[in-house]
Amino acid sequence: MSCEANNTDNTTAASAFALVANNSSTKDATSNTSDSSCTGNGPCKMFVPANQLNLGINLGISGLDNHCNNASDKPSGGGTYKAMVTTGNSRRACSTANCSGGTSEHINWVLKPNKEYRRFDGTTVVGTTNANGIFTFPLTNSPYHVVNFTDNIVTGMNSDWTNSSDDCSGWSGNTQSFAGGGYNNTSSNLINKGIYGCTTTTRALCVEQ
Repeated sequence: MSCEANNTDNTTAASAFALVANNSSTKDATSNTSDSSCTGNGPCKMFVPANQLNLGINLGISGLDNHCNNASDKPSGGGTYKAMVTTGNSRRACSTANCSGGTSEHINWVLKPNKEYRRFDGTTVVGTTNANGIFTFPLTNSPYHVVNFTDNIVTGMNSDWTNSSDDCSGWSGNTQSFAGGGYNNTSSNLINKGIYGCTTTTRALCVEQ
């Protein structure tokens, strides 16, 4: 009967549609997983510019980011970098210790969840962030391997990734103090190993976005 023929046609059409949809989905998934860049599924880089910072010229967060992107020794391959520093409501990793509330605590944060980070050479693994977008210590390697200048870096963070009140007045003056870490550390000293005067010779840890 004609109704049987129609059922067969409808079944064939539905099967064909499902096959096309499945192939499209598979193609999209393959396309996503093949993106090996920092913005895709690949690792991101970290580096410390050789030029030191002048915290007394009203840098702010944007100035620190520009310091990273304008560095002559910025890693090859392009990419945008941000300084791993925090201050007030301009940039924050965690509002509770180690981001117990998850990534919702981030404000303009520089690290991505579950992402591998490498040194400027793109080969040496520093570590992989957890689901909260922060590192758990110890790291596999420190972000930098050659000490040819002062180890200090600005962070504005406590050792549990929360904001410190010591941030050179929002990175805009040199009459206060800042919480700083050391880029040759694999422990929490990376983000906080002491409080320093804002005229201290220092640098920033820059993170690829």
